[in-house]
Parts: sequence; C-alpha cells; structure tokens
Amino acid sequence: MEHKDWVTAALLSDEMGVSIRTVKNYISDLNGIYTSLIESSGSGYRIDRERAADLLNEASQHIPQTNKERSAYVAIRLLRSPEALSLFDLCDELYISMSTLRTVMKRTKRMLEQYNLILNTSGDNVDIRGEERNRRRMLSSIIFDESQFSFFNTEALQDAFDEIDIDYITETINLILFEHKYFINDFALFNVVLHITIAVDRHRKTYAFFNYGEVLPVVPDPIYELARELCEQLEDYFEIQFHQAELDDFAFLLYTSISTLMLDDINESNLREYVGEECMSLVDSMFTKLQGDYGVSLEQEELRTRFALHIRGLLLRQKTNHYNHNPLTESIKASCPLIYDAAVSLTSVINGRNDYPPIIDDEIAYIAFHIGNYLEEQQAGKSHIRIVLNCPAYYNMSTTLKQKLMERFHNDILITNITSNELQLSESLSDADLILSTIPLQGAIKVPSITINPFLTSADAGIIERTIGQLKEHKKMNTFYDELQKLLDPKFVEHIDRPLSREEAIHYMCGKLYENGYCLEDFEKRILEREALSSTAIQNFAIPHTVKMQELNSCMYILINDTPMDWDSTPIQLVIMLCFSPADRQLFNTIFDPLAITLLNRSTVRELLTIHTPEEFLKVLLNSGR
Repeated sequence: MEHKDWVTAALLSDEMGVSIRTVKNYISDLNGIYTSLIESSGSGYRIDRERAADLLNEASQHIPQTNKERSAYVAIRLLRSPEALSLFDLCDELYISMSTLRTVMKRTKRMLEQYNLILNTSGDNVDIRGEERNRRRMLSSIIFDESQFSFFNTEALQDAFDEIDIDYITETINLILFEHKYFINDFALFNVVLHITIAVDRHRKTYAFFNYGEVLPVVPDPIYELARELCEQLEDYFEIQFHQAELDDFAFLLYTSISTLMLDDINESNLREYVGEECMSLVDSMFTKLQGDYGVSLEQEELRTRFALHIRGLLLRQKTNHYNHNPLTESIKASCPLIYDAAVSLTSVINGRNDYPPIIDDEIAYIAFHIGNYLEEQQAGKSHIRIVLNCPAYYNMSTTLKQKLMERFHNDILITNITSNELQLSESLSDADLILSTIPLQGAIKVPSITINPFLTSADAGIIERTIGQLKEHKKMNTFYDELQKLLDPKFVEHIDRPLSREEAIHYMCGKLYENGYCLEDFEKRILEREALSSTAIQNFAIPHTVKMQELNSCMYILINDTPMDWDSTPIQLVIMLCFSPADRQLFNTIFDPLAITLLNRSTVRELLTIHTPEEFLKVLLNSGR
C-alpha cells in the first residue's frame, strides 16, 4: 500500500527483514485468500489499492508479528496487570508456541533490566518485580514509542488506555495552564498527558506504591500550586487519591515542561540572572562551538533567549532523569542528518561539563529544532538560483516586475542582471541558472528560460516555483557529486567478507587512515566518543565521523562487508567513514545531508554492496538521484 507503483520482491524482503522466498509465499497465500488482490509482472508486484484499503479497514485488532512487537506487548501486559500472568495464556493471545514465547521473554527481560525491573517466573506464571516508579517509566517509554506515527495522537493513547478519559486530562491541563498564563508545546504536552494517564491507570489497579526516595530540586510555589490544582481536579473526576510523592513528581514535570506566556519580560539583560550562570555559560560555549564547527552564527536575541530557557529545562531534566520524549527523533535523524549532527555536537558541550547521565537522542532532537531553521538558512544562501530578467524598457515595467519577483521568491533567487533585448541577454549569461523573459526568445540559448507575463500572474508564479525547485535540486546534486569525487580514493573503497563488531570495524578503518597519513592518532577515540553520544547508524548503513573536523587530510572511506556487522543492534554492511581537515569543514556540510538522504533508499544501499571502485560508487549514487 505504501508503493503506488510496482515494487520488487527484493525491496519487500529488505523492508520486512525476511527472505525473497518468504515474500513470494506470503503473496501467494494472500492471493489464495483474496483472489487477484496482488498483481505480478516482470516489474514486481502491485496491489489493488481500493480492495486492500477495504480489507485493512475491516481487519481485527493487530496481533504482534515480530519478537520486538511481542516483547513490547508482553511488557505492557505485565506492567498493567495487578497479578501474575499465565505463560499459556500469553501464547494463546499472541498465537505463538511456548518455545517462541521463551525467546520473546528473553528480549522482554533485557527491556526490563534497562529500568531496574526483574522478570520473575514461577511455574507457569510470570510477573514483574521492582519499584513502582520504574514500572511507570518503562510503560511510558513503550506507549510513547508506539505512538510515534503522529505529532500528538490522543487516539493512540486512548486505544492503549481505553477506560481512561484522555480528552479530559488534556483539556484540564490546557485550561489550568492558560488560566495561569503558562504555555506548553505539543511535544511536552504529550509527555505530561502520558505521565498522568499512567498514574491514573496505576491507581485504578492494585499496586504497591513505593516512595521515590529522591530529593527533587525546589519547585517554585506558583508551579507547585498549579500542580496541586491539577491533581485535585483529576482526583475528583477519576475518584482516586494521588500520593504526596506523585504531587511532587507532577510539579517537577510541569516545572521542566512549561514556560511563561510573558516571555517578553525576559531579555538579554536579565536572561543570565533568570537561567543561572551555569546554564548561560553552557549556552555561550554551545554557540561558540556551532560557529567553530559549522560556521553558523546564531546572533538573534529572541533565539538566544528561547534556547537558553530550553537548556535550563534540559539541565533540570538531565539531573533527575525526567527526560522529554520526542516522536520525531528518528525522522529528524534520517531526513535532517546535518542539523541533527550539529545538535549532537552541541550536546557534547553539556556532557563534557558535568557528572550527569548522557543526554538521550530525544532531547538532542529538541535542540535540533532550535538550530534547524538557522542551519537551513545558511545552506539556502548557497543554493539561490541566479536569474537574468529580460524585459523591454517600457517606463518602470522591469523595476516593478523585479520587485514582485523578489517579494515572492526572495528566499530562492538572486537577480543578477536585467536586459531589454536578446543581444544584451546573450552577453549576461555567464553564471545564470534561469532566464525570465516577458517576450518569447528567438535565438538558441542553452540556459533554461520561462516566458512570463509582465504583471506576474499566479500561473507564472507556479511555473517559476516548480522550475526553481528543480534547478535547486539539480544544483545541489551537481555540487554533491563534484565534492564527492574529491574525497574518493581507490585505496579507501574496500570490499570484505568477515565478521566484525562495530568497534572492530572502526578500529580497522581508523588504523588504515592513520597508516596513510590522513588522521591524527586519537581519531579512533574521537570517532567512538561521537558514537557514544548518538549512534551514526541510519536504517541499514552507518556514517561514523568525529564531532570536530581536525584531521590532516580529507577523504571518505567506504567499507562493504558481505557479513553483516552488529552496529548497536542494527545489522550493517555498508560503513562510510568521514575524515575531514579543518579547511574542509564546509565540505562536510555540503555532502553529509545529500549522502545520508540518498542512502535512505534501500535499493541504493543494496546496489552499493556490489561495488569495488570509486567510479562504481558514484555511478550508483548518480542513478539513484535521477
């Protein structure tokens, strides 16, 4: 259903993690049940989308199909159950054998251990042992992960807790915050609603409540009273009684999630006093690092203020492990890898300055939100389309037209010259990307051209917008391929077939780069430090690199292993290690995004697994970009 055109069995096998033979068997089974549902040809398979949509709408509740899904299902069932569960009942619910369930339980056990919880099996029954707070943390994490298909989806939460009125919780939080002049964004709101929903759910079941045993930072009295008011309304509605420790927890959760609507009262002069010296020092260091590593200067006072307020909340969350979840983390890592990488670089400043736990990926993605627009603007400035405007000299027609064009497309174009006839035009095309002419051109001109109305109609604007988009993409990809050629060296395109761990692969590649005089001796250490901040594995490939570009020479090392390597629980066969000198820092910015985005096409990665030379590598990427 996700593919409108033909899709091959090989691509489906990659997507699903099963063999091509299994894909063909599944399709045969489906067509056996639903005649001619899936059409086959030499181009692959294509589904009857209308029939498939009806069948999916009629489908019963989803049964977990993979061991990962089953483990999450079992964990939720155990976490929400006031008593032990039967292993045989779990087999029946999941439609699996006891031997398969044992494999699932091993995975569930590892999941529990991350939250200091113990899977306890006694005879044919199983339950969870551990503190109540850890149960809630794990339940929150699982439910949130399963709700990541939407920015903020109350329906997904309502499905998970069907007996709890999620809309009431959401409306109550919003109303109380509005009355007290506080603001909360949708991401933070989801975290608060989820946290409270789980607390309500636990109160509706029998459970042993444990005091959290933590001394939380002092929450301002207005925030604490706000939390108390929220608790009272929820207690009345759900007929429950929260514990004092839960009230404290709600207060701190709000303290690290909301901001005052009177943001204008905070400015550069009182910002340092408001957020504290430690926070402001970190912000200053982060901005300096962004300028040094990426050449991006964030000078706007409003951005500085909002960023400092965000870091203040992040430091509080980091110190107490009250992290914010982010449903767009994986999307940002995949679609905006350069912006995310800049955010990783900034968080290394915080991780290097205190003894608190490392910042999680979800929080890194929030930092990416703050800097993303500014990084995109820096890149956009280099990709403006250079336009020559050809318009007969009649009163101020050309001036008026130029003004209209700049009002509409100022973020995308640069008008380099204005001509009034083809002779002038032909002498002004040395660096032009596009010609906009109010009269049809007679001569043969190699530069793309569009004939437009002198008054710039809506139809004209639409054609110009589409053409600009195509030219910008073409320009970006040409630059990308040109720069890639500078980085490729035959001795750093290697095809092997032997088992390697992530660390072994990094050690092998760094050693070869060092032997050839490309990197400093501590390059491997800094590569691993960057991996520790956040894995560079994306989907089915990895692009390891350092935070700071300080090597002796620049290159791109391509390692293809016929034996998949375990890279943070992800099987990886393609590793592209980036090695850059300080002089080529901007080159890193140019190639990183398009490289990562191009490799998101699984077919492209599959083709790259067969190459042995730089020329073959470029050819595959070039064909993928067409």
